[in-house]
Amino acid sequence: MTSFDLVVTCADGLEQPLQTELNSFNIPSEITGTGRIAVSVTLAQIYHICLWSRVASRLLLPIKKKNLNTDYDVPDQIYTLTKSIDWTTQFGVEQSFAIRTSVDKRVAVNQQFSMLRIKDAIADTFNEKLGSRPDVNSKNPDISIFATISAKKENNQATAELFIDLSGISLHRRGYRVAMTDAPLKENLAAALLYTVGWHKQVPTQPLNQQAFDSLIDPMCGSGTFIIEALLMYAGYPVGIDKAENQFGFYAWKHHDALLWQEMVSQAQTDYHQRLEKLTTGDYALPAIFGLDNNANAIKATHKNLMAAGLTNLIDKITLQQRPLNQLQTALSKDIANGTVNKPLFITNPPYGERIGGTESTDTIKPLYQGIGLKLQTLFGNHGNKVTLGLLASEVEQADTLPIEGPQTLRCHNGSITVYFRYGTILRSDGSSLISRYEKSDVQIEEAQEFVNRLQKNLSKLRKQAIKSDVTNLRVYDADLPNFKVAVDLYGNYAHVQEYAPPKSIPAETAKKRFNLALQSIREVLNINREQVFIKTRAKQSGNEQYSKQSTKKGKLHVVKEDTAFLYVNFTDYLDTGLFIDHRNMRSLVKQASRGKRVLNLFAYTCTASVHSALAGAKQITSVDLSANYLDWGKQNFALNGIDITDTQKYQFIAHDVFTWIKDNTEQYDTIFIDPPTFSNSKKFKGTFDVQRDHPALINRAMNRLTNGGVLYFSNNFTKFELNDSLKARYQVKEITNQTIGFDFNPKKPIHKSYEIRHK
Repeated sequence: MTSFDLVVTCADGLEQPLQTELNSFNIPSEITGTGRIAVSVTLAQIYHICLWSRVASRLLLPIKKKNLNTDYDVPDQIYTLTKSIDWTTQFGVEQSFAIRTSVDKRVAVNQQFSMLRIKDAIADTFNEKLGSRPDVNSKNPDISIFATISAKKENNQATAELFIDLSGISLHRRGYRVAMTDAPLKENLAAALLYTVGWHKQVPTQPLNQQAFDSLIDPMCGSGTFIIEALLMYAGYPVGIDKAENQFGFYAWKHHDALLWQEMVSQAQTDYHQRLEKLTTGDYALPAIFGLDNNANAIKATHKNLMAAGLTNLIDKITLQQRPLNQLQTALSKDIANGTVNKPLFITNPPYGERIGGTESTDTIKPLYQGIGLKLQTLFGNHGNKVTLGLLASEVEQADTLPIEGPQTLRCHNGSITVYFRYGTILRSDGSSLISRYEKSDVQIEEAQEFVNRLQKNLSKLRKQAIKSDVTNLRVYDADLPNFKVAVDLYGNYAHVQEYAPPKSIPAETAKKRFNLALQSIREVLNINREQVFIKTRAKQSGNEQYSKQSTKKGKLHVVKEDTAFLYVNFTDYLDTGLFIDHRNMRSLVKQASRGKRVLNLFAYTCTASVHSALAGAKQITSVDLSANYLDWGKQNFALNGIDITDTQKYQFIAHDVFTWIKDNTEQYDTIFIDPPTFSNSKKFKGTFDVQRDHPALINRAMNRLTNGGVLYFSNNFTKFELNDSLKARYQVKEITNQTIGFDFNPKKPIHKSYEIRHK
């Protein structure tokens, strides 16, 4: 049996997946360079690669190789090399041929002239031996000759190599892509990544519980490339079958065995149709397949491409839904509960910039990736599932946010874009927090025992209610004792400690000692390290000081969870963290009033209430704040929760003075939330804002924008606040302060005042 030494090429970065594929064909291989794998194969194996390879680009048969001296005429040396080959043993005079070259930029040679000299040498070989020569057909040749000229490390040296391209046209081309989305995923790249995560090991004859994966989920499926390639691979579709009639380069090759080829093509077709039939009837197990996307056109494109790929019979067995990423739990919860999705493969190509025109900021792309990992941990954390995740990213730092155990990364290209494929098993998360893990222990700290005892008492009292209400961000101490004037807030797994500025009557050394004792007590009572504790000094503020930068360095954003929302907090840069925990209940009320409604969030800050509204299914959300930086923070919060901020018709972030904006705005809203500062004298707008003085004008303007059946929630943290009587006379007003003060705050000394206001 004749053996041929070939070079199998692929796109840069796909060498390992291609080698995995060749190994699955029982073909030993060796990676010899970028995009090159050497194999020694029989004629039948050549045909097998052409029929079945989903990753390879071309099959090149090396004919001859020669070192060149670039001090001399390179085209003449190439002519001599080409002329030394008896081309009549490779193809006949009746066949046409074409030349394709790849020339290293470091070699000073005219590419077109080199191609001409190769053509001349081949023609001369045929003329001398047979008295006639084959025609040149650059568009549709019977035989393609490929020549490479590469530079060597030695000065004035180069290497020329000649191949016959047995593949003819690139093997990666598929015929099913009839509908496209922006920046689509290349089919061969999708297949390569499926090989990388082991999808090719799936065996339809085995029950799903015995296979590596029982489901495949693409939550941002675009035109469905991952789904289609996975189904074609599982169904055993020979991807070369579409080119089987006339598009391969070996048809005119003199070693071609037409009978063997036809037998293999016929057998491949028969096997595929039999397997597809068994998958259709249910005789073979079909994994649960989910294709989800926020864009309805993407779902339509996936449907059309599935039909074009010959998978029409399987469409009713897979789930195609228009769903944003934030509805992933809704889409999958039933299948997770009934065990259909127990060992899923999540694989997707998120919109990392190119897919939607590069309009989104890199500041929101990284949160998108982090949010995907958090959602999967939340979805599967309590089910004991093994979840495999594979995502493409344009920057490796984006993928670094993914909670993957022993992550692996493949650098490759999607067309001209360099991308990184990060994959592995999702780390389990128990979802615990400092408050849920707290257990009282014996802590003895001299001179601070009173504080230790009170903190432990508070924690024990609050823990039960916190677990019952699924609250992980709460206040556990607020200057309860006169000698320890601090506020202690827990945010998930972090403690945020604020020292109230001591009165001048207390010596600075005494205040410092007490504060250090408090910090020591907090660490020991909560059993946490220094890195989990963040401290600030809180004095009486004026203007926008509570929002101003406390540090010149940009601090790290930490993720906390509130209800179903993930939110970023910053413990170092500002006096406030980005999440007002005393407004937890208020955000819940706004969320409840948001489903299907048009929502307006004034003084939106980091848009935490807007996030809750979006997750509740608000029809439209407008967030207005004077600070563009805080609105950017809000956009990150949206991205973290998989909410598509590029839908500017649905989600608007407006950096503007609230008073001026609402005066000029003419739209109507069903739900309005206003949480203004007590006082503001920002340089960004003229004048000052005083909540007691200015709230009637503010609320009246907002009520002009409220629909007849709508609700306005108004809240502020001025403890001496009194709502103007004119508002009570004009509108239906209900004070709801007791309803919005959380169980972790003192209802007898409310930290804020809040109202529900409607039209009469």
